[in-house]
Amino acid sequence: MSRRPIQGGFDAGAVPDDPNDGVRPGDFRDALSWWASTVTVVAARDEDRVLGTTVTSFAPVSADPPLVVVSLGPSAQVLPALKEGSTFAVSLLARDQKGLAGRYADSFPVGPSPFPADGPPVVEGALVALVCQVASVHPVEGNARLVTGRVEEIREGQAEEPLLYWRRSYAGVDAPK
Repeated sequence: MSRRPIQGGFDAGAVPDDPNDGVRPGDFRDALSWWASTVTVVAARDEDRVLGTTVTSFAPVSADPPLVVVSLGPSAQVLPALKEGSTFAVSLLARDQKGLAGRYADSFPVGPSPFPADGPPVVEGALVALVCQVASVHPVEGNARLVTGRVEEIREGQAEEPLLYWRRSYAGVDAPK
């Protein structure tokens, strides 16, 4: 059986000898815009306040032990609160929480807090929240940080439509009934 060639909408060209002349960041972002991502808010308590950041680069790593990873840029508001052993929450947002996702995508979110006054900083109304303990924080090339969390608790919300990020905008998908 023969394979069909991949049909692309852009051409990254041949890989040059100089790795600095490889795939351009804009081309890479264009390619990955076709990857639908779950929209989450990653939040942690920092003394008397909650720091939160909208994150689409979230993934499960292992079921046993239960581990997740999030990738955060250097300006992510929540990053300073994520030290080994600290607690954070990953809240998977519902489709009707698009405004909240937009607010926490900003470096300085303004508006009413969606977090409880105390306890883990889970977003009220989220589909599910994973309360995690930071297992490690790894710097990666390009100033990003990969934060690995061990899931300590799962808080389930209601079965609603999830909020996704696809083709540079928020989208949804019908939840199975």
